[in-house]
Amino acid sequence: MAKDNSADIFSKNHTLITKGILVILLLAHHVFYPDIITAYGINTILDDVLLVNRIILYFKICIAGFAFLTAFGTTRILKAQKDNSPKNLFRLTVTRLLKLESAVFIIYIIAIFYKQFIVGQSLKDLYTPDGRNLPLMALRMFIDMIGLANYALTPTLNMTWWYLSFAILLISAMPYIFKAYEKFRYLLLPIGCLLPYTLPDSNSFFFSLLPIVILGTAFSYEDWFERIKANKKKGSFAIRLIASCALLYIGFLVHGYVNIAFCYIFAFVIPYLVYEYISYIPILRSLLKYLGKHATNIFLIHTFIYYYFYPDFIYSFHSTWYILPVLIAVSLGVSIVIELIKKYFGYYKLTNKLLNYVESI
Repeated sequence: MAKDNSADIFSKNHTLITKGILVILLLAHHVFYPDIITAYGINTILDDVLLVNRIILYFKICIAGFAFLTAFGTTRILKAQKDNSPKNLFRLTVTRLLKLESAVFIIYIIAIFYKQFIVGQSLKDLYTPDGRNLPLMALRMFIDMIGLANYALTPTLNMTWWYLSFAILLISAMPYIFKAYEKFRYLLLPIGCLLPYTLPDSNSFFFSLLPIVILGTAFSYEDWFERIKANKKKGSFAIRLIASCALLYIGFLVHGYVNIAFCYIFAFVIPYLVYEYISYIPILRSLLKYLGKHATNIFLIHTFIYYYFYPDFIYSFHSTWYILPVLIAVSLGVSIVIELIKKYFGYYKLTNKLLNYVESI
């Protein structure tokens, strides 16, 4: 079987394939949340509803997976830099934030117009219940558009966009986490696991996901994926596959009994399975990679479809066998349309000019 040209390193292709898997877990976690299964009387794949609920709740590991990939990718970029000056690190951080925000802006604008004029749901009712304070409404809309509503405790167009607040903070903090790892190396791993219990507001997602973020930094900095794959003496192909699946299963077993800071620590296994095994399966690899390319859009879009605008349509299929594929297909279709809008209305050119300007400073 032919290998990818980038098979020797954990590449962008592996990242996209992993994102494809994670976004499927994300959609399943949301659309089949236990309360929703009960409310809509959904027919589940397994007869044991309690087990299905446990599995769906454990799919929240996708959040840790995305955090791991962010830390992994940022570390690789920072490690490759010859210029580690504060100015250059700031420029790299701003560039990553602008790429994220550019994906959010266009979807936010489309969503508010769709909500107001197509679905007929008033924006005033959301942002200003009294409908009078327009400057306050404009401010809250701006805060929501840039993904900071979760921190500002202001109304939001989409409840699942809380992750944007976390992602913005994580991207901003990564240069400091990278520098800390560069200085303390392996010592930072146990410190990162203990930190959530010693800092104020340790129940926040930033602190609770700090262990997996530091682990992502370590995997990237130390090239652990590549070193594990190269060292064949530590286990055969089959043994490592079984061991990887066993780690995910252990995480599932302890889920619900252990703090989130630890129950999702095995999220690194998902990109490892992609790197070592899944990336060599041609059709599956291509499908997941394509889905991964649209992962950010799908994350931003899917809640509007299944929860805010068309829940009756999505849940009219009644079975998990149909609901998830339909949601994936519709979300992907909307994402493709949005990308075409960006292309033909000059949105790409505008954002690229802005990014080029920042990189030239």
